[in-house]
Amino acid sequence: MKFTILTSSVLAGATLLSILAPTATFAATDGTAAGNGGTELPQTDKTEVGISFGDNTHNANTGYLRLQMVPHVLDFGNHQLLDAAYPTFSADGTNDGKTANDRHPNYDNGDANMTATLNTSDTKLDKVNGDVWATVVDKQVTRDNVDANNTAASGTWTLSVKADNGLAAVSTSGARSTTDVVDGASLSFANTASAQTSDVFGLTSEAQDATWATDLANAATTEVVKPVSTVNDATLSLMNDGSGNEATVAVAQDGEGQGADVFGWKKSDVKLTMPKAAAVSNAVYKANLTWTLSATVA
Repeated sequence: MKFTILTSSVLAGATLLSILAPTATFAATDGTAAGNGGTELPQTDKTEVGISFGDNTHNANTGYLRLQMVPHVLDFGNHQLLDAAYPTFSADGTNDGKTANDRHPNYDNGDANMTATLNTSDTKLDKVNGDVWATVVDKQVTRDNVDANNTAASGTWTLSVKADNGLAAVSTSGARSTTDVVDGASLSFANTASAQTSDVFGLTSEAQDATWATDLANAATTEVVKPVSTVNDATLSLMNDGSGNEATVAVAQDGEGQGADVFGWKKSDVKLTMPKAAAVSNAVYKANLTWTLSATVA
């Protein structure tokens, strides 16, 4: 009898557990607006993945003939002091002849020099690859507005550069000092190299150059491609009243320069020489340059 009672109790307990166990449910939606609270499924969102190399910023210039690129920053570094015996600095951030005076290769106390250099796989630009660079794009041979003063031919242009002002201490807000200034510093671009390529879009990555190869193939005029014949070194005087000289970097004669013309300098060939009598404080000093592409009627 006890065995029977025990068995009955176990069975009763099992039955009770079965009754109390929840019934399994599964999530489900049909993906319709009605079933999903007013918004249909599927839904999407986007992720952008990016990485960047070198100076790939562009100006807003357009036209058959345009100034496409100039050095945006020339970084002469951060240094302990100005030694009158070693007044020259290179655009890699070093003090020529006195590297022990170098604190940072970046004038803003950073560890990376901000003087950008060209990075390209175009073998026609090997002579300027790795250089500080300026680019003129000449697509005049594809011109469709030909008249007496605007011919469908490359060339007849000049690239020049001038200092807008001299070196002045700059505050964190960007304001230039009118008292803590250095007049008469010299900025030089030596051993100017040049190269020319027909792969304009490959160099610039600008949408306005995407059809260049097709436009050239369909051009009514054909011409023998010639490099720019006159390429110069340049030395500028940095004066705070803007009276410094303008230096000619390149001159393209009639028929020269079709495509992209790149002018380059090694960082070590771009130099800032301070006046030996200059007095400086613990400050960042800046000056500004303007590069000009001009054309004349042939």
